[in-house]
Amino acid sequence: MTRLITILLCMASFSLAWAQDKTTWQQFKDVYIIDNGRVVDGSDARRITTSEGQSYALFFALIENDRKTFDEVYEWTRNHLAEGDLTARLPAWLWGTSENRQTILDSNSASDSDLWIAYTLIEAGRLWQSDYYQNVGHLLALRILAEETISLTPGHRQLVPGKQGFISNSVVKLNPSYVPLPLLAKFVHSSRDKRWHELWSGSMQLLLQTQHKGLSPDWVLYDGSQYYYDNQTTSEGSYNAIRTYLWAGMMPVGMDNQTVILESLKPLAKQINTDKQVPLMTFANEGLTEGIAPIGFKAAMLPFLAANGDDDLAATFYSDTLAQLITDRDDEYYNNVLAMFGTAWYLEKFRFSPKGELMLPWAENEPSRYQEEASTQTITNGQAKSTSQAK
Repeated sequence: MTRLITILLCMASFSLAWAQDKTTWQQFKDVYIIDNGRVVDGSDARRITTSEGQSYALFFALIENDRKTFDEVYEWTRNHLAEGDLTARLPAWLWGTSENRQTILDSNSASDSDLWIAYTLIEAGRLWQSDYYQNVGHLLALRILAEETISLTPGHRQLVPGKQGFISNSVVKLNPSYVPLPLLAKFVHSSRDKRWHELWSGSMQLLLQTQHKGLSPDWVLYDGSQYYYDNQTTSEGSYNAIRTYLWAGMMPVGMDNQTVILESLKPLAKQINTDKQVPLMTFANEGLTEGIAPIGFKAAMLPFLAANGDDDLAATFYSDTLAQLITDRDDEYYNNVLAMFGTAWYLEKFRFSPKGELMLPWAENEPSRYQEEASTQTITNGQAKSTSQAK
């Protein structure tokens, strides 16, 4: 009887937490998603929208099984950031107010956002049985490989942060948080294009060599032989690097190199366990930290803490997030998206398979396409086509 009561109490507690997090998704939509699919960041006076925000909203809508919001965010992104066609061009990364009108402020791309969009479209197509979304996602992924990656050494490829402005004199400026390995695993295991394997190898090299003291930088320079810093590109890590730990924590047991990645970040895990706080700034080259981070950083650490077996501290950070996260005004965009990722994962609203496939409770009966013998996609004359529809 005691065991039954304990189980029922745990189930009730989990259901309450799920309901609270569902409200957070609704609040996020109410506060941040405007104009039928545009994610606004009110912390900038220009009322900006980024391809990052659009990509994250697509992912959140998918894990919430919110097809209506997904469709709206996709259409706004396609029409306003990609001139109506995400298969023909990479989306612009920045939209906002200029001279009293809404327009693209910077037409350059952001490769991490593009990667999230491509991945989420492909998985949305699989889970919602939409060939259209799968096809767009696969064609966008090919464009990412063509326009946003570079190989400086045989067998290794790097994800360039954008299609312009990050390569000079055979030196590329890289961002370790731009390469979430769970997403790359999906492309590696579902595509025969060797460039995905090269990108996985290059990304592993980037992560392990830059976080050799247990801390990740925001940015680093790479010339094909070494990763290094200069006066402008230092080893400081903060608002970008926090995502490196978030993605690492989300790697499932059995995913290639999961244990290696987590082991390389043990120094930070130990420090957080001791301090009961997340540092605001880290210095990857020196192995030093300083400051206390905002609540979004705590939420982002939930998967990382759980992956390191620190369940008690994860529970404390989750409670802190519910108590401290500001969700009723639109100038807390970044804290809220970090919290959306961290809490949704913590509540088991999504997981990644070892091969990078998205696993969602509402779609438990969906068959895995990795179990199929034939490829789910063929590319013919530049257009994607589902083999399930090929007659």
